[in-house]
Amino acid sequence: MSSLFSHPSAADVPEVRSELTAVVTAPAPVDHAWAGLTEHLHLWWPADELSRWGADSFFDLEDNALVETSADEDENVWGEVTDSRAGQWLELRWRHLGSASTTMVRLTMTRTGAASTGRGEARGEVVPGPGGDRDDADEGRTGTTLALVHSGWSTVDPQDLYEFYRDFWPDALARYRRFMGGS
Repeated sequence: MSSLFSHPSAADVPEVRSELTAVVTAPAPVDHAWAGLTEHLHLWWPADELSRWGADSFFDLEDNALVETSADEDENVWGEVTDSRAGQWLELRWRHLGSASTTMVRLTMTRTGAASTGRGEARGEVVPGPGGDRDDADEGRTGTTLALVHSGWSTVDPQDLYEFYRDFWPDALARYRRFMGGS
């Protein structure tokens, strides 16, 4: 019989999975990029890919939460804001449908001297993971880099859910970039 005060064995502790990352640069100053992310999220959010009720749902940041509202006015909270600083970062405790598991999503904005910081981004692609080489052709234009880190994953979380978000975040940020005027 195990003791109530004993530590779990190594076999009982789930392994940590790698955090998911995506980075994109929008050709807009930080204040416009922040407004696009927080105030106009409903205009670019890929509800066709991540929605409880389908593409007709409305997504918005309200009352310190990312809320999806159905056509019938039903609501689902995808993430609660745990920390933020306007124009700099937004952190959410992320909920997963059909699971008690939560993870963390952190979005960080930084001003860049160029509208594109990575070779892939220059073609309008989202670069999974940190940056890349600067594209000197865009030097002098103002842009904002949005970096996303989705952390807190463990082997207890379903593999298909982890893989879904690995594919979803780059696509979501690509839509954000296009909404902000990127190609």
